Amino acid sequence: MKTSKLALLLPLVLSVLGISVGAYGAENQKMQLMPKSVSLPPTEFRDSNGPVSISSFSGQFVLLNFWATWCAPCVKEMPSLDRLASRLEANGVRVVALSQDEAGPTQVDPFVEGLNLSNITILYDPANKAFRNYALRGLPTTFLISPEGKLIGRLEGAAQWDEGFLAEQVEKLTANPN
Repeated sequence: MKTSKLALLLPLVLSVLGISVGAYGAENQKMQLMPKSVSLPPTEFRDSNGPVSISSFSGQFVLLNFWATWCAPCVKEMPSLDRLASRLEANGVRVVALSQDEAGPTQVDPFVEGLNLSNITILYDPANKAFRNYALRGLPTTFLISPEGKLIGRLEGAAQWDEGFLAEQVEKLTANPN
C-alpha cells in the first residue's frame, strides 16, 4: 500500500501548528541540546518595575519561554509550563515567560490572570528586541539557560512541559549543575 504525500506531511504540519498527533506527542518531545555552552546576547527585558536581563537570574537555571497572547500554541502550553514551574521551584529553577505582545502588561496581565498562572515569572519585550537578538524563527520557542548564563538547550514549537520525556529531560538537566 502506497502512502500519500498528505499522510506523510499531515503530522508535521499539525506539529508546527502546535497540535500533537501520534509520534509527535508529548512523550517524544525533547530539547535540542547544545554541543557546548553558548553565550546568550545581553538583551534587556522589562517587568512591571523596569528593566530586567538574563544576568538578573545569575546563579539559577532559567527556562526562558518566548510567547504571545495571540499565539494559539503558546496559549495552549502555558498551563503546563506553570505546572512545571511549580515542580522545579524547589530546585531553584526559574521559569520565565517573555511576552512578545506589543501592548506589554496592559494586554498580558489580564490574560495571565485569566489563565491563573501563578508560578511563572512574566516579563515583557514590547519592542521585540529579544526576538531579533535571540534569532527566533517563531513562537513559542524555549531556551534552557545554565546558572552561568549559557545556553544548554532549545525547543522550537509548543510542548506539554509537565509530563513525558521533555519534563524528565528538563528535570535531569537542572538537577545536577555539574
